[in-house]
Order: sequence, then structure tokens, then C-alpha cells
Amino acid sequence: MSDSPKQFIKRFIGFSMGPILSAIVSFFIVPITTYFVVPKEFGKASMYTMALSISSMFIYLGMDQSFTREYNAEEDKKALFWNSLIVPLVFSIILGILYMFFYKPLSILMIDNVDRYIVIILALSLPFSVIDRFNLLLIRMQEKARLYSLFNVMNKIINVIILVPYLLFIDKSFKGIINAGFVALVFMCVLECFFTRDYWFTKFKINKVLINKMFKFGLPLVPASVIVWFLNSMDKIAMRQWSSFEEIGLYSAALKVVTVVSIVQSAFCTFWTPTAFRWYEENVEGERFIKVSNMLMCFMNFMFVGIVLFKDLIIKLLGTSYSSSSVIVPFLLLLPVMYTVSESTCLGISFSRKTSYNIIVSLIAAIVNYFLNYLLVPRYGALGASIATGISYTVFFWTRTLISRKLWFKFKLGFYILNTSSMLLLATLDLVYNNIYVDLVIALLIAYINRKEVKYILAYVNLFLKDRKNKVVA
Repeated sequence: MSDSPKQFIKRFIGFSMGPILSAIVSFFIVPITTYFVVPKEFGKASMYTMALSISSMFIYLGMDQSFTREYNAEEDKKALFWNSLIVPLVFSIILGILYMFFYKPLSILMIDNVDRYIVIILALSLPFSVIDRFNLLLIRMQEKARLYSLFNVMNKIINVIILVPYLLFIDKSFKGIINAGFVALVFMCVLECFFTRDYWFTKFKINKVLINKMFKFGLPLVPASVIVWFLNSMDKIAMRQWSSFEEIGLYSAALKVVTVVSIVQSAFCTFWTPTAFRWYEENVEGERFIKVSNMLMCFMNFMFVGIVLFKDLIIKLLGTSYSSSSVIVPFLLLLPVMYTVSESTCLGISFSRKTSYNIIVSLIAAIVNYFLNYLLVPRYGALGASIATGISYTVFFWTRTLISRKLWFKFKLGFYILNTSSMLLLATLDLVYNNIYVDLVIALLIAYINRKEVKYILAYVNLFLKDRKNKVVA
């Protein structure tokens, strides 16, 4: 590969530390917050977070993704940085002004009453969110793994440092939560700008040709992101419409188990994007990308098997009242597994710059998801929603993979067919029989399918550990 196994694993570990440690800190933030803040105020803060999240789907205008695509292709990185940043930064300021102008209907939509303060904080957060996003993307594309992870963890820690005293001594309302988040965001922007100051304090010219090329790549990703948001939200909407709050609670409990795999998803995607685009510009042969993809599929499949086998024990940690949610876990696990692996097989879409295909991919998966929820949720509740989610993300994976293969090169599909089929088979048989011996037979079949990739992974790890041992001895 373009990188040695030692470099590859070292950088992956460096990028992984940020999402993993951030998830651990976030795990402690929730009980701290809920201890001080009543559910009503916590709900208001959650609505603010959702409003900021939805705004973020639009304010970047896809230019953040264009920046990652062109970073290794463009020689003048500083000009690329500013030409990528300037449009979403201006747009975020304009959108923030509009938010403040229409603060009454916006605040009513968020918290059911008029509160100018929450809208002002939301409006001020938008440009800082753009600055934060592009700073972190720059550090990420420079492949400064440790610095990237450090900033991710610091953001969470600073949030806690500000949040706890505010809730203790000033105000136990939703304002404490959003103020802590805003101050942490501003502080991180200042700190990031210091480390990326060479890019901020430089002369640049507006390059209309470059901006048009980036818009062509990035803008189709905006509606695609909206459709994916709908895809991710449809299960909750369907259960609210056709099921009960008890089923929503069971589904939410199962999602907590799935979050473990989502951490791996975040870690891999953070590491893989800069690596893949650099390899492409270095003309690394396609089969080497697929080798990484196969090892990822192997690793994710083994995570899938492990959680399915021990799901009953894991669910017991959440309390006996949630024990029936264990049946929901297997199909729900397909969401992070299929999405993560698709990030390694969909590269042909990004390499060819034909990002409009992402709209088609997202739309097909969303339509499948809607109809399956419509058919299954009224009858099976949370279980039906999990089946709909799992199957729709399997469709998402295959649509993304087949389009990428057409645009890139005709890599072999047999390994993916065997692995996706075995995961669907395990999820189905676990649902029908819930028998540990049946699950173990399928687990052994999966181990046999992935035997070659297991050897590759162990060889990589062994090389990395030998290198670390030699350094310690030296």
C-alpha cells in the first residue's frame, strides 16, 4: 500500500482516539445534565441541538465535502481553504440574521414559546460552526491524527467544565446547556485558528472556476444529506405515528447498544477520507482500496456477531424492564455496519465527482425504509422499525456500492454478497429461533468466509506490535 502497515495502523489509532474518548466523555455528560436539569428544560436544549444540526446540513452548501475532495488534487492548499470557506461563512451569517429577524416563529417551533435568547445563540453559533468545521477538516486532511483527536476530546471536556458550575451556581434551565455548548464552540474555534494560523493569515484570490467546480461536487450532497436525515428519522416518526411510547423506549434502549458500533463507524470514516483521497492522487491501484474494504467488512461482521451473541447480557445492563428490546438489536446493528462498509466501497462516486448519484442512493433507501415501516411498525412496533432500518441500510450499501463500481472499476462482489447474506441470515434466525447454538453455527460460517481477511488483520497487528516492542527495547 501507499503506507506501510505500521503507518496505516498508527494513523488509524490516532484518529480513533478522538471519537472513542469523546464518546466516553459524552456518556458522562448526559447523567450529569439530567441530574441538574428537569426533563422539560432538557427537552428544550435537545430541540436547540436539533435546530443547529438541521441548519448544519445546509450552511456548508457541500463545500466542506468539496474541500476534502480537492485537498490532495490542488497545489495551493491555502487558496483552496479560503475558496471553500468563504461562501458557507457568508451564507451562515446571512442565515443567522434571518433567524434573528424571524425569532418569534422559530422559537415557538423549537420550544413552544417566544424566547429571543435561544434564537440569538443559534444564529451566533452558525458562523462559528463553519469555522470549527473547516479548521477540523484542514487538520484531518493534513492527517494530524493526534491533534485532531485532541481537539475532539477537548471540546467535550471544556463543555463539562463550563456546564457544571453554570448549572450549580447560575441557572438550571436549558440556557445553561446551550451556553456551555456555545462557549466551548467559540473557545475551540480560537484554539484551532491558532494551530491553523498559516491558513487564516494569508493572501488569497477568489477563484470562480474552482468555486464552480466545488459547487458542482458539493451541492448535490445537500439534498442527499436531507434525505439521509429523513431515512434516519423515519423509524422514530413511524413509531410515534403507528406504535406506542413503550415501543419507542425499547427501541431507544436497543439503539444504545448499537452506539458501540457507531463509535467504530466514526473512527474509521474520520481516518479513511483523507487517506483514500491521498492514495487516489498517488495513483494507488484500486485493489489496495478493496483490500482495506474487505478487512473492514470482516471486522464489522465480527463485531456484529459478537454483539448478537451477547445481546441478552448487554441489554440486562440497561435494566430488566428493557430485556425484551434484545430482539430488536440484530437488524438494528445493520445500520452502522452497512453504512461504515459503504464508506469504503462508494469511493468511485467521490473520485469521479459525480455526487448527484448520492441523491439516487439516499432516495432509494428512504423509499424502501418508508414502505417497510408502513407495513411492519403497526403490527410489530419497535421490532418492525428495526427490520425496516436494517434492510433499508443493506439496500443503501448495495446501491452505493454498485454505482461506485460502475464509475470506478469492476471490483469483485462475492465477498460482500457472502458477508451481507450471512449477517441477514444470522439476524433472521436469531429473531425466529433465539437459540445460541443456531447463532454459533452461523458465527462459525462467518468465520470461515472471512478466514483470509482474519489472517491479513492479524499480520498487520503483529507487524505493528513488533515495531512498538522494538522501539521500547531500543
